[in-house]
Amino acid sequence: MAGFLNRWRAKTTPRTAPHVPPVSQAEGLLPPLVVEAERIARQLMMGVHRQRRAGAGEDFWQYRQAMPHEPAHRIDWRQSARGDQLWVRQREAEGTQQLALWCDPSASMDWRSNDNLPTKRQRAMLCTLALAGATLHGGERVGLLTGPEAGRHFAGAYSLPRLAQGLAASMADTPPQSDLLRAHGQLVIVSDFLWPLERLEAVLRDVAARPARVQLLCVLDPAECDLPYRGRIRFESLEQDDALTLPTVEELAPAYHAAMTSHLDALRTMARAYRAELTLHMTDHAPLPALLALYARLSGGKMPS
Repeated sequence: MAGFLNRWRAKTTPRTAPHVPPVSQAEGLLPPLVVEAERIARQLMMGVHRQRRAGAGEDFWQYRQAMPHEPAHRIDWRQSARGDQLWVRQREAEGTQQLALWCDPSASMDWRSNDNLPTKRQRAMLCTLALAGATLHGGERVGLLTGPEAGRHFAGAYSLPRLAQGLAASMADTPPQSDLLRAHGQLVIVSDFLWPLERLEAVLRDVAARPARVQLLCVLDPAECDLPYRGRIRFESLEQDDALTLPTVEELAPAYHAAMTSHLDALRTMARAYRAELTLHMTDHAPLPALLALYARLSGGKMPS
């Protein structure tokens, strides 16, 4: 029941535009998509305060009192000259992180419940590129797990357009190539996750063996949670040449809503079992709140109070 709308889409309006392959659709969106992703990326960086850690980096963090037998080269003599206490300048630990991204290329992502909403693919690509942009601006490296650029990691904010091109070219229905993950890197999987639970468990188990930290961003259309249709509705498949007509869809709504809630709860439980976290985002909401929470976890930061 939870995967019902993943296979069947309500045909409430006639199709007037010719079918465009997903890759062509994605490429046509790239210029405005990159601009919007860059804008959101800068908002992400301003909205998350990183938690600094003491280490050998170059950025000043704080002073601490010198311990007995502290090596002389570690003493900050200028600060210490202001009083009777010796002080050590602590610096922030630095280490370039590797972020891998996989955006669901399946045909089920090419759907929206009405023309005022983006398709799930459009929103998923925007979220993927916004996370990439914020990570690149933070001085870290980003790569894709599918497409012609799979396995290659990019650095520098100027790399975002090339990542966008690679993302558009990776819209063939292929699973994430987990063998390309860097050890102790991070992976974000962006999908509607209207999958059989066994499929998600197989992916999480494979990634956990690398090892890598995983974040799941679940992008759903609001109609996929509530089944708001009434009366006789014809549903057409996005992935097969099938159709299904139901006479009174509203009678299914309570059972469908319960099944969908159960499916999302199962996703969260499974994610926690593999030390991953699931973030839910609906396409009728702005992407920034969900991305802020996710980016804070990726960057080891915290939300402003």
